[in-house]
Amino acid sequence: MIVVYDNYDITGLVRSVEWSGDLQQVARTLKITLHNTANGVSPLLSFQKGKPVRFFDDKELFRGFLFSTGKNEAGEGLLTCYDPNIYLVKNADTIKFTKKKASEMAKYICNLYKIPVGTIADTGYVIPKHIFREKPLAEMLFTALTTTRKHTGRRFFISNNLGKFMLTEMKTPSAKLIIESGRNLLSLSVNESIEEMKTKVKVIGGTDKKPVTVTVQNDSLAKQYGIMQHVERADEKLNKAQLKKLADQLLKEMGKVTTDMSLESLGINEITSGSVIQVYNKMTGINGTYYVNSDTHHYENGVHTMSLTISSSPNLAEVAYEEV
Repeated sequence: MIVVYDNYDITGLVRSVEWSGDLQQVARTLKITLHNTANGVSPLLSFQKGKPVRFFDDKELFRGFLFSTGKNEAGEGLLTCYDPNIYLVKNADTIKFTKKKASEMAKYICNLYKIPVGTIADTGYVIPKHIFREKPLAEMLFTALTTTRKHTGRRFFISNNLGKFMLTEMKTPSAKLIIESGRNLLSLSVNESIEEMKTKVKVIGGTDKKPVTVTVQNDSLAKQYGIMQHVERADEKLNKAQLKKLADQLLKEMGKVTTDMSLESLGINEITSGSVIQVYNKMTGINGTYYVNSDTHHYENGVHTMSLTISSSPNLAEVAYEEV
């Protein structure tokens, strides 16, 4: 591994590196533990916050900025860095979007706040109106993506590639990245639950004086698990057919037994939050394709391991739009 701070190779000072991300967050984090002294009395380098930091392991994996520093009397230090998506968290604004796709909102916001842009997938659905007042930029984008998912079933997630904002559609391709017992799996725990399941969905449109209500139910799930209803208010301009489509989509997403897992394995740099992987373990009966919701990669003494949380459905950030 190689760590570069402000164009200086500081790898010789580095004890370990932790590189992590989560679908609930927009920015990846890099934490560098180092021994910043030669004599035990004074530091070798002075680290300035805001300086660029890059991390390599065979190839460049991270490009971002130093945000915090820590140190003690023994010369041990900790540097915490984030990629440029962190500015979506650090900035809030008031913006009105009318008849814009979530992807168009993302381009506008990145351009407005000078966040470098990479590939932005076309989200397709035109959102009639979203008005945000004094909201963090990241919350605006999560809200727009949540609205898109509810109306189309399409999921998109935010990431950053070598300093550039990325918006990617989450699909279920044939996963080539494999974790299995006897090969690279170190530990695995599994939990199956109906805690978040809904067997019935009610969507309310129209106005307070003239509401339009659509209710759909999965009869087989209701019989097996009981009635568990989700209620949601929709845009007043949607007609009954559109409300029915929305309700059906919500029921399809919510009417599932969720399988959540946490595992540790030998590290694979290509596996990050948003990846789709295959996991095989005979003891737990796990044999299939799963989404990576969060990842933490640890590099120390030439050994690379990773901890993942994975599930049968992606655990994306959900922020429902509220009319201002």
